[in-house]
Amino acid sequence: MKSNVFVGLKPSSGFQDCKDKSLNSYDYVLLPITNSRYRDHVKRVFQEYREQTPGVRKLWVPEPQLQELAVPPFTNDKDTPGYIGLISSWLELESGDACVRELSFQVLVNEWEYARFVGIKQLILAPPRDLNNLHQYAQMIAKALSRGDEHSPVLSISLPLFEDTDPLSTWELWSTIRKICDYHQNLTISLALPRDKTPSYVLERWLAEPVTCLLVSSSIFATNQYNFPVLNKFNQYIIHEFQKVNGNSQPKLGELCIILHGVEKYANEVRGGESAYLEYINYLLKRGDKAMGMEYANVADCIPRIMPPLSPFEDNLANEAYHTFEKDQTKYNLYEQAITQALEELIREQKTMLVKNNRPIVVLVAGAGRGPLVDRALQALKALNVPQYHIIALEKNPEAFLYLQKRKYEYWNDAVDIVRENMCSWNKPIKVDICISELLGSFGCNELSPECLWSIQKNHSKPSTKFIPQSYSSYLAPVSAPLLHQKLHQMKELNSQEKLWVIHNIPYCILSTKINEIWAFNHPSTPFSEPFTKSVVAEFKIRNKGEIHGLVGYFTAKLYGTVTLSILPNDHTVKLFAQQDDDIAQLSIDDARPSSELYIKSEHTPNMTSWSPIFFPLKQPFFISDDTQLEVFVTRNHSQADSKVWYEWSVGSFVYLVVPDRHSQQEKLQIKSQTRNASKIASSSSRFASPPAIGIEKAFGQFQPSPITLKATDESRVENEILDTTEMESDFVTQQQTGWESVQDIHGLGITNTPVFDLNVDNKTRESDENSTIEEFHVRVKTGLSELHNVGGKYSCLSLDYDPN
Repeated sequence: MKSNVFVGLKPSSGFQDCKDKSLNSYDYVLLPITNSRYRDHVKRVFQEYREQTPGVRKLWVPEPQLQELAVPPFTNDKDTPGYIGLISSWLELESGDACVRELSFQVLVNEWEYARFVGIKQLILAPPRDLNNLHQYAQMIAKALSRGDEHSPVLSISLPLFEDTDPLSTWELWSTIRKICDYHQNLTISLALPRDKTPSYVLERWLAEPVTCLLVSSSIFATNQYNFPVLNKFNQYIIHEFQKVNGNSQPKLGELCIILHGVEKYANEVRGGESAYLEYINYLLKRGDKAMGMEYANVADCIPRIMPPLSPFEDNLANEAYHTFEKDQTKYNLYEQAITQALEELIREQKTMLVKNNRPIVVLVAGAGRGPLVDRALQALKALNVPQYHIIALEKNPEAFLYLQKRKYEYWNDAVDIVRENMCSWNKPIKVDICISELLGSFGCNELSPECLWSIQKNHSKPSTKFIPQSYSSYLAPVSAPLLHQKLHQMKELNSQEKLWVIHNIPYCILSTKINEIWAFNHPSTPFSEPFTKSVVAEFKIRNKGEIHGLVGYFTAKLYGTVTLSILPNDHTVKLFAQQDDDIAQLSIDDARPSSELYIKSEHTPNMTSWSPIFFPLKQPFFISDDTQLEVFVTRNHSQADSKVWYEWSVGSFVYLVVPDRHSQQEKLQIKSQTRNASKIASSSSRFASPPAIGIEKAFGQFQPSPITLKATDESRVENEILDTTEMESDFVTQQQTGWESVQDIHGLGITNTPVFDLNVDNKTRESDENSTIEEFHVRVKTGLSELHNVGGKYSCLSLDYDPN
């Protein structure tokens, strides 16, 4: 695998000859589109315009002439480097003077149109000088981009990778411009490598952005013991990480260019001169290519793709899909290990129960496809010298069934029965000892594995039947994924941002401190203790500001015993699902997990390629500030009436404010007494109230809002302002009455002093603590809320009705 990363050079300012052979070692040369003559020409035109009577004529900037061009017209030559254009740095697109802005805009358009004519694919634009007028700068860029088409060059804004004062300030500047320009595919970013070490969260954020150039100044190089120019390790790491992205963050160019500049300044001070810088960058890239070649040796296809999830229950998979999945030997090796452990346990149980081995072990492969799991089951049975066994290969796809027939005829003989039938309607009166399936989707449960295996369990299992997989868990994390948002936003498919998508090799950045396990399914199970419908409110802490474009989903599976597989990304902290109800089955990967263990370090199963993450998009990007709590609501809906399964999701954000209490001691006691009385009624209507944030009570204590009190020094004025409420109590809600109580007769709420649900609110402790003082209030304030996506499965659902025709 070779990375799609190239090396370019910005020659010295006195450079004249574009055909200099010394440039042939580079892939690209960065040159200004126009020279100083054009700047002087434009200046004269503008002065003449200023001297005219206002309104006599419009401002018009002429196109550059031949002698005003730094990049002359040329024909494409494979032996010469390509060109990246540099927009004139003297433009003031954000100027407060409307005439100056219009002048700058016309120059930008003239240089952009010329670059398009000569075939330059990318232009680099200087950042705004005055950040107070950032919106005007972005407006001019959006206006220019609106004039382009698919053949127009990419416009790339150059910015430092980070600043010490606020590491994400340059990212926020870029995000503002990008959003104003509506995520235009022709707008990218060029990042200047820093002198100082970059925080990891800043680098991760930029790796998910459309970065087309890395600008490397010779001034950030050091010299080694042999006086050769080298980069510090953190900049080597930055280049390697962008190389791993492999141009996949580029919606249009699909490549990355590392541009050296200022090398002439130190050429005489380093060994090897100017060419030493190029040789060093090429060395880093070759080393990175080698490392990636080893890392991705088993990856057949690294092309970035966004795909709808498979629906094998509804649709018949194509032969190509089976062929791709069967290449993943890691997955099938794990399945064979799981089958072996299940067989060993089954044999031990039979010996313990003194069951004579006078009947075959029946193995069902539910959803056999083209037969790879049948092959692995046969290998495990033969390795354990099982004397009698019988395998049933169950498959509904008529095309895949042809492969099973061929395999049976050539290899399996009478050891395997092949059955063309949907597993949910298969009614042959047979009980199996082991049920093997690979119905797992990228989210674990999104290919109807719970429903399908429940049918097998209900109709064809025994108390001793072993299921492979035994269990699987689903996980979620909020992500910044601008490229995904851009692709979905530009899709011709309607309502694409209300559907689930599988994302392959497209970069994104996880914004939360942890990945949350949200639910799990176990086999065997009962729909009473583990329903097909799941609903959860997951909380995530966001330390650094960002823009959420959606949720990324993963899964882990316990195939059997100690054999597990995972598509979680490596080295992330995972918050495991907290078991709260006795009737909920164990949800961890390891059944022996201590109850106190709530967090683990994630690990992706090495060299396993069958699954890519799933993406829950948001219709609108969701901006969050530093130290924000994100609340994600997601449900898996199973409707027996409509025979379908679908997912719904939304997000909300919160911050915590500390409000100091300035009441006197006497007022505090009065407030506490009134609050205590009000809380009794409030607790009885808790079924309608939002549940408290998990863990917040432990940190801040249970927050109860205090009733409004009137405080004034002028007693006569107070007496005049206080209203007589004796006649209003029957019509209005008083301090001792909640809003829910006013509608109890309509809805039959049955307000009592006993909480309907136990929310662990210790009122007795609060009542006994009458002498305590209230020092401060900790208020949870909602700062944002998205709409609920895919309501009722309107745009994306899975049907439980299989039509063989």
